[in-house]
Amino acid sequence: MIFRILILSLGAFVWQVTEILPIGLLTDIAHGLTVSESQIGLLVTGYAWLVALTAIPLTIACSGVDRRILVAALMALVGSVNLLTALTPNYTVMALLRVALALGHGVFWSILSSLAVRLAPQLPIARVTGMAFTGVAVAFAGGIPLASAIGHWAGWRAAFSLTGVLGVMVLAGMLVLLPPMPGVRRHIDIRHLLRQPVLRYIAILTACAVTAHFTAYTYIVPLLKKLVLAPDAQIPLMLLVFGGAGIVGNWLGGRLPFSAGRTVGLSLVGLVLSYGLLVGSTYATSAIWVVLALWGVIAALINLAMQSYALELAPNQHEAAASFCVTGFNAGIGTGALVGGLVLPAGGAFAIIGTGVVLACVAMAVLKAKPA
Repeated sequence: MIFRILILSLGAFVWQVTEILPIGLLTDIAHGLTVSESQIGLLVTGYAWLVALTAIPLTIACSGVDRRILVAALMALVGSVNLLTALTPNYTVMALLRVALALGHGVFWSILSSLAVRLAPQLPIARVTGMAFTGVAVAFAGGIPLASAIGHWAGWRAAFSLTGVLGVMVLAGMLVLLPPMPGVRRHIDIRHLLRQPVLRYIAILTACAVTAHFTAYTYIVPLLKKLVLAPDAQIPLMLLVFGGAGIVGNWLGGRLPFSAGRTVGLSLVGLVLSYGLLVGSTYATSAIWVVLALWGVIAALINLAMQSYALELAPNQHEAAASFCVTGFNAGIGTGALVGGLVLPAGGAFAIIGTGVVLACVAMAVLKAKPA
């Protein structure tokens, strides 16, 4: 059982690194393809919005496919797209490859938690979800910084090549370790799903919580430079602390003696606290390391708790609930980046943190409005 969950977690690692890798190599890719940095940034925000729009209908369309075959096909997609990206001759081809990747992204994350639960039904939902999502925390802690370092040292194409090779290796592991898991062949009307209050609630709550985090997190590097005057040499280490704390948060999330809903609430309170301490660190710059660690733990808790909460709210519709959660999550990433991008140049670092606090409070209000 443990090896089956591990191979799912490794798949999550590859998908997460692939999604975020253009951010770490933004300048290098822009220079290599002779386009602007904003055009490469569009590959990230456009990716998030495309996932948000397609996760639900594509997951429904794939509902009858054996889950072993489906997850293996998705790993083949991410592996091959990374390898092809390493060979891409221009921006247009890279954009088309990212579109193909985004179409598979929503389906992968929509089935990941339900697959883990099916493979380990004897474990609590929060525990097994935490195990499957460990790959996400490890990606932020080490995978993305390492891939970015490889890209800067050996070229961005090398980073995509290595990620692609890892994806192919995980594909092989899935084919060996995962048992057949039949899908459910039934007609699912997306309009019927959209009319269900609990599923709409999952998407809206997730979007609000993730927007509150990504409004500031998307611009974490300029925030660190403005608030604590962090030198360029310290930025990678600071991001490593943030990501490493995420591993702790992921482990902690599966073991807290609270319901998933309460964990979401505590995470939002923790996010507000993190933002307050981030402002306070301007007066005690050495405290920034502790603040980043706390923020990293909270960020991981929000992700894990929302996934677990979605499954708890819709116990008979795990994949539908997860797809609505994925939609909300990626809408939150895109909205957070947009809001932060508007607020930062207009109001500065303190304004963007204040906006994050307000959005976290909005998410708390939404949490309280759970449908009966």
